[in-house]
Amino acid sequence: MNYALIENGVVTNLIWLYPANAAEFPGAVPLGGVPAAIGDTWDGECFCRNGERVLTPAQRAADDARDMRDALSLLGVSLEGGEG
Repeated sequence: MNYALIENGVVTNLIWLYPANAAEFPGAVPLGGVPAAIGDTWDGECFCRNGERVLTPAQRAADDARDMRDALSLLGVSLEGGEG
């Protein structure tokens, strides 16, 4: 499993650990699919880059889909039902 090593709230390195060994690295936080990078911050709940939350690809895709639905709605396009 991929982990971020955190020092003073900042990602200093990325490592792969067997979860049973994670206790040997007290500053290690499991990434859980989040593409965090060295220099990102960790606030105890989420990773951030340049003040923006770092999202998993699935979270990013869900946000994009929601934005597209909202844009279509503004244009008067309904995705519910069928053709009308």
